[in-house]
Amino acid sequence: MGDLKRSRITIIAVSAIVLFFLTNYLARFLFGLTGVLVSVIVAALIAAYISWSVARVLKRVPSSEERARVLWSYGGFLGALFVAWAAYVGLSSGLNLGAVIFLLSHYLPYPALAHLMLSDRVVGKFVAEPG
Repeated sequence: MGDLKRSRITIIAVSAIVLFFLTNYLARFLFGLTGVLVSVIVAALIAAYISWSVARVLKRVPSSEERARVLWSYGGFLGALFVAWAAYVGLSSGLNLGAVIFLLSHYLPYPALAHLMLSDRVVGKFVAEPG
């Protein structure tokens, strides 16, 4: 993979992280929406953005290395963010099983839907056909 494509893939992951913050801020604080359904909808929108962006940058289905780069960058950063959130909750009020399930139910849709949307079949639909 060329350095230019590698940096563009990283930029897609970073922009997805920024989109995570912006959409959650809009949905949760400005519009007052809450719940796991909001997390799933936001995760689906960001996953569609990632898939579309990867298809547009590469103009083909991503290789396993490119797919892993996006997923580890995006999911890893969000995972670290949610671990920090869990540490904060654990230190402030205690972390019980209910809190862990709550945190996981809000975190897991993001990498899971991104993984699904980066499948060959879905990205292939975004790749422009010649003609």
